Amino acid sequence: MSWQRTALLTAVSATTVVGQASGQENWPLELTPDPASASFVLDDAYNFASAVARLQTESDTLTVLASEYLDKATPGLREYAARYDLTAEGLRDAMREHADAYANIAETVAALEGELPRYRDAYAELQHHIPDALFSPTYFLVGTHRGIGSASVAGTLVTIETRTPTSLQGRFVALVVHEMVHMQQAMAVGPERYQAIYGPEKSLLALTLREGIAEYFTLRAIGHMTQDDAHAFVLEHQREVWARFQAEMHGSETGDWMWVAPKDPQQPRDVAYALGAVIAGAFYERADNKAQALVDILNVTDYRGFLDRSGYDPR
Repeated sequence: MSWQRTALLTAVSATTVVGQASGQENWPLELTPDPASASFVLDDAYNFASAVARLQTESDTLTVLASEYLDKATPGLREYAARYDLTAEGLRDAMREHADAYANIAETVAALEGELPRYRDAYAELQHHIPDALFSPTYFLVGTHRGIGSASVAGTLVTIETRTPTSLQGRFVALVVHEMVHMQQAMAVGPERYQAIYGPEKSLLALTLREGIAEYFTLRAIGHMTQDDAHAFVLEHQREVWARFQAEMHGSETGDWMWVAPKDPQQPRDVAYALGAVIAGAFYERADNKAQALVDILNVTDYRGFLDRSGYDPR
C-alpha cells in the first residue's frame, strides 16, 4: 500500500467525510470507503436539462447555457470545463450538430437516475477486488458530444450526451466502474506519478497498461469490460496483435491502438485496452501471492518492469 493511500485511509472514517489528508490537498474533498455512501452527482445533468427546456421558449442559446448550466457548475463540471475547454459556444455548436441527442437529454437523465443502484452495487463488487478502495463522487455531465470518462481531482467525470436511455440501462456500468478504477490508481501512486504518462513519460505501453488495468478490475468486478469486442479480438489474434504491439510499444504514438476508429475495419476500437487487461491477467496468474498481485497491479508505475514480470508472450 502506498503512503498516499495510507494517509487517505487514516483521514477517512466509515462514512463519507469532507476534508483533506495531510499532504493531499489536491485530492477530492469527499471520499468514502463505503460504496453504499458513494456520491453520484446529477446536478449538472439536471441543470442542462433545464437549459434545454428554457430554450424551447428563449432564443439566446449562449446566455441560457451560461446561466443555467455553466454558471451553476459543480466541482466536477468546473474540472471538466477547465480540462476539456468546455464553453457555451462549444455546447451550442454541438447541439446544432447533434440536435436529437441534446433534445432528449431529460429522458437520458431520467434513465440514469434509475440505474444508480446498479452502479452502486458495481462499486460494492469492485471493493471485493480492491478492499481498501476509496470512492470519490461520480459526476454525470453534459459535454460537446465526445463521450468522455475521466478520473480527476474532483472525482470521476462521465459525460452522458452521447448515450441513449437504453444504453445507460445496458453496459454503461462498465465505464462507470472503469473510471472509478482510475481513481484508485491515481490515489495509489499519487497525482504526479499518475499524470506523468501524459507528459514526458508517455508511451504506448504505459497507456496500454493504465487503461488495461482499469479494464482488468472492471472485468473482475462485473464480468465484462468497456471494450468486450476488443477483448474477444485480442484473445483470437494474440500472436499477430502482440507482434505488432512490440514494434510500437515504446513509442509515444497511440496510432490505431486507442481512442480512434482503426483503419482496418476488422479491428475493433481500443484494442490496447484489452491487450493491457490480458497482460494484467497474466501478471496475476503468474503471482504466488494473489492478494499482493492485485495491489501491485493497481500501483504499477514501472511499465516495462511490469510487462517483464507478467511473463506475457503469446508466442
